Amino acid sequence: MTLGYLFGANISDPDPEHGANLYEAYPAMRRSYEQVRDWTGIEPRALLRGEFEPRNDHDRFSLAGIRLAALAFGIHDVLAESDIHPSVAGGISLGGLVASSVAGAVDRRTLFDLLVREAKTPLPDPSPPAQGAAIAFLPVTEDPTFYYGERRPGVYLGGDFGVLSNGTARLLMLSGTAEALDKLVAQSPPGMISVIDGQPFAVHSPLRQYATDFMAPAVTAMAVADPRIPVCSFLEERALTTADEVRDLFQRNKTTTMSLPHACTGMKAQGVRLAFVLGPTLPAGVLDFPFPVVRITEPHHVTEAMTAIYDYAVDLVAPSA
Repeated sequence: MTLGYLFGANISDPDPEHGANLYEAYPAMRRSYEQVRDWTGIEPRALLRGEFEPRNDHDRFSLAGIRLAALAFGIHDVLAESDIHPSVAGGISLGGLVASSVAGAVDRRTLFDLLVREAKTPLPDPSPPAQGAAIAFLPVTEDPTFYYGERRPGVYLGGDFGVLSNGTARLLMLSGTAEALDKLVAQSPPGMISVIDGQPFAVHSPLRQYATDFMAPAVTAMAVADPRIPVCSFLEERALTTADEVRDLFQRNKTTTMSLPHACTGMKAQGVRLAFVLGPTLPAGVLDFPFPVVRITEPHHVTEAMTAIYDYAVDLVAPSA
């Protein structure tokens, strides 16, 4: 039985209280946040509470990503102090990048440097049409391609979160121009598709090519090692085991559909029979996972995670493995 770590995407800022109780309870969490402060210049309180003033959309998006990554690494370090280490790592979007770092392929500071650089992404000239993203709950009996792609100009499949735990609907994230998304919402049954408030980008779509181009020199130049443990991709259903494969994940992240089923199916194929979700971005009790999941956002969840390890008799890798 294998333990996996699973990390979510930067599609919403965590609630102000997420991480604060863990920070107060665990010195390892405080040390982790102090390290992030040294790298980014953002004080732990600001990271925990979101108490900063973003200057623009890219700045806000980058700061949200820094908050989520800091929280995920802090929880990782709390577990590591108890000699809990995963045998497999996976995630979607930002979570896949964090998983690559947890696996030892990308240095933490390198990842935070990339997130800080992302805040400086310039808009193309001339500025493109307004963009956005939407959440769609589509009945499993319907063809999802009716809602994006060739049938819906300007709308792309940004993310596939899989089927809900009750089996009734598939949860998708649609990305595109604001005009195309608004039109789609108006033409769909009430409540089926909702635009995500405060999301100004067509994430995981070709419309983000300008951001990929801006980040490309840094991604090309960053040091990448072969991961110590498999990293399950969210772009295809496969495990990444080489430095070149991890760099490719970083290069294609912004413009390619993210898939939670890809990551989870890959983790199951690697033997994962219990997974810890580190952080708040994968909703609890909503999605269908192919293995038991313990979601860690509060101190008592750490105790529950430790209990689950014994209940499921999972194997842990050594930290240097």
